[in-house]
Amino acid sequence: MQRKTSAAIWTVLFICFWIIPGSVAAGPPDNYTATLVMEGMSMPIARMGDKMRSENPMLQGMVSLHLMDAQKNIMMSSANKTYMEQPLDSKAAPSLDDPRVVVEKKQIGSETIDGHPCTKYDSVFYLKDNPSEKYKAVIWEAKDLGGLIIRNETTLPPGKMGTGEQKVATELKDVKPGAAKASMFEVPKDYRKVNNMMEMMGGMDKMNEMFKQQPKPK
Repeated sequence: MQRKTSAAIWTVLFICFWIIPGSVAAGPPDNYTATLVMEGMSMPIARMGDKMRSENPMLQGMVSLHLMDAQKNIMMSSANKTYMEQPLDSKAAPSLDDPRVVVEKKQIGSETIDGHPCTKYDSVFYLKDNPSEKYKAVIWEAKDLGGLIIRNETTLPPGKMGTGEQKVATELKDVKPGAAKASMFEVPKDYRKVNNMMEMMGGMDKMNEMFKQQPKPK
């Protein structure tokens, strides 16, 4: 049970951070807060440079940090004031805003998404050191947000999420450039470091109760 629960939560963590859109260009905006909508779930997110944060949609009070500079993921429980760490998975699908990623794109139109005039592209992206593993995506870059990708429809190859080919669509809403603060990406000093998911969540009974109370996708 613990293994299945941990796997489910880390899978959502991986998906959330992998699909948090960025700017394909190297420049701004690289600081913002927003609401990420995915598969009927909405979650507050924040980005500051190569640091990303999301509030886990599966469990209230769960916050996840993705720290590229430190090469680790951190999951925190505000209810129990605990946290755990895990190294970044080098075999995970790359993010569009990863500096190691090459993005090839072709303009296919213009659309307005959530009030933002966007340029729509067909794209292919891959890691520089692994060009044979390519990912296809349709992306919408908001012209009024400096080219921020506010909609992303990416096709994952078999094995990256489930057994078959999977399509994941995400959209950013309520984007607030410059609103992210350094404190959002730090573990509070009074939090206790633990070694596993069950300990972080306060034991099996409390973990099961939190799952029962989790919000259902709309």
